[in-house]
Amino acid sequence: MKRKAFVKCFLVGLFVCMTGPAIAEKFDVHKVVGKIQDVYNPSCCFTASFDQLTVNVAMDMRDRFQGQMYVRKPLDIALDVISPERQKVVMKGRSYVVYFYDDGSQVNGDVPPEINIENFFGFFTNISALDKNFKIELSPRQTEPEDKMIFLELTNTSNSQLGFKIVLGVDKKRFTINRAIIYDALGNYNRFDLFNITFLKSIPDSRFEIKSARK
Repeated sequence: MKRKAFVKCFLVGLFVCMTGPAIAEKFDVHKVVGKIQDVYNPSCCFTASFDQLTVNVAMDMRDRFQGQMYVRKPLDIALDVISPERQKVVMKGRSYVVYFYDDGSQVNGDVPPEINIENFFGFFTNISALDKNFKIELSPRQTEPEDKMIFLELTNTSNSQLGFKIVLGVDKKRFTINRAIIYDALGNYNRFDLFNITFLKSIPDSRFEIKSARK
């Protein structure tokens, strides 16, 4: 069941209902996006620990996954899932592979053509085009003030009719993306909290190859 939940959330891009007080501070969206790009653009790659919460509202299901994320421009993303079951997810453009360590099985596929890749983790590999691929506004609501994040709401400029959107939690001081919440039109959500974000000069190809997971 957890396997199906993880793969489904990875493909469909589920969303979080943010709760909390309205934003009290005023931020210029263009300046915030510019500062994010200033932070991410100089580096080819970054890695971060992640805590993922997946909620399927209709089925009343909640699943949590933890592990390490690797991102490399222009297309490569890998998730090494440690808990609750070891998995490796590799995404290259529209193609994805999910490998399960316990039994050596894997699931291969492609993101459906009617869905823009930017609605998935793809936007992490193309931060420089964030304001071109999305309409960006300040999110009307945020979580607890101690999170110290600016919340941006992103809607895709080409597929807005699908109801997908993303909420990004941006660190007010470092302008790193500490939270990414991907919503679908049904109210389901997939929330990633990122920790220990480290920018790198390179990441080896093996991080984005499933064959290395089999060794």
